[in-house]
Amino acid sequence: MTARQEMMEFLTAKWVPPVLAALAELGVADELTEKPLAVDELAERVGAKALPLYRLLRAAASVGVFQEDADGRFGLTETAELLRADVPGSLRPAAMMFGLEPFWTPYAQVVQTARTGEPAFDRVYGKSIYQYLQENPDEAQIFGAAAAGFHGQALAPIVASYDFSAYGVVVDVGGGSGGLLVELLKAYPALRGVLLEQADVLPEAEEVFAANGLTGRVELVAGDFFDQVPPGDAYLIKSCVHNFDDDRAIDLLRVLRRGGAPLLLVETMIPAGNEPHYSKFDDVEMMVIAGGRDRTEAEWAALVAAAGYEPGRVVRCDDRFSLLEAFVR
Repeated sequence: MTARQEMMEFLTAKWVPPVLAALAELGVADELTEKPLAVDELAERVGAKALPLYRLLRAAASVGVFQEDADGRFGLTETAELLRADVPGSLRPAAMMFGLEPFWTPYAQVVQTARTGEPAFDRVYGKSIYQYLQENPDEAQIFGAAAAGFHGQALAPIVASYDFSAYGVVVDVGGGSGGLLVELLKAYPALRGVLLEQADVLPEAEEVFAANGLTGRVELVAGDFFDQVPPGDAYLIKSCVHNFDDDRAIDLLRVLRRGGAPLLLVETMIPAGNEPHYSKFDDVEMMVIAGGRDRTEAEWAALVAAAGYEPGRVVRCDDRFSLLEAFVR
């Protein structure tokens, strides 16, 4: 591949997410679980026009998502399976989220972010992403489901990578619907958990713990992690602190420090060098959308130290996440 061809691939990659988002929202993959279908039948099932749907599917098939057979029928590929709603770790909500205007439009203002350091989202919408999601519950639901699917496959490796047996009660701070805490409680039968989340998230979390037979071992606490945290033997916080700039992140970590227990911080850590890594573009997403940032291992250690912790070891969990332990000085 020439340099020009490579650059063209990078530039035209912008066409892929909205195509996949449309097919995900239409539920195309769910209609193909039994067998390939002709476009006319598929269009009728998903409520679309046949020709536009064909054009979207043809484009998706060209990058290995779906496939067209010799008879013009479309079927699933291994990659397209991830757009089904009923598969473990489904990325259908993530595909839908990346097609939503709030996660797309701000990138038109990325130059202003580079010039000012301010998140483009705030410039476009006049409010933060967090305020926006509070005011738009349907999109907030997609965002929450996307986060669960996006990070779901990392939960078991996180639990397996670190010895949690020293703790009797682990507080999962901002733990969403409780997926990470479920994995942790299953792996450590003597452990008890506390989930701190916003009140509107807790009903879904309650269902998740009940479905896993863990209701008696977990306490659900509604609250704001910038105000206070419930007591526990360790504070586990995953993929939350990177949402904030250094000043706000330190404010959050100081609230956790007041709890007096060790900190178990799970985040992406940007590696040195020019090799591709999820964190390098996730960092740009944080900059444009949330005003936060991903950080290197040294930057994470400096951040927790600034909040009054003594940084400890870093444990690599998988190809994306690492766990940094830190102790109250």
